[in-house]
Amino acid sequence: MSELERLRQIHRKLGDVITQMEAEQRISPSVVTRTIRLGDARSMAVLTSIANAGGAVLVTEFETILAQNGRSLRGAGGFLGGAGASVRREGGTMRITDAGTASLEKWKTRYGDKWMEGLVPPETLADRSFPDSSRIPFAP
Repeated sequence: MSELERLRQIHRKLGDVITQMEAEQRISPSVVTRTIRLGDARSMAVLTSIANAGGAVLVTEFETILAQNGRSLRGAGGFLGGAGASVRREGGTMRITDAGTASLEKWKTRYGDKWMEGLVPPETLADRSFPDSSRIPFAP
């Protein structure tokens, strides 16, 4: 797909999101909507999946979780890098670290108790045509 066609596709999808937000605002103007950076939502979804699996997943499961959330193993360095890594490899598993757990708590405080439920549709998380810098609306 050419870069121009990819941009057109993103533009159409963004137009759909804007149309939906406008319709929701007309129906319930008092509903407060906030936005979240898609990259943050993707990171939250990865860490949430690991935490919900008991804090550790097999490396192959980690790769699947990454793909479901618009990430690749090659791009997982942000989770694994440095002293503040949110995920560590231990043998054949990937385990959430204390820093990863702290990040989840921080995001929960920032985005509310239901911060992951319905925050961003799974198909949006997985769709790599949406850049991480995209802002996604949600109702807290």
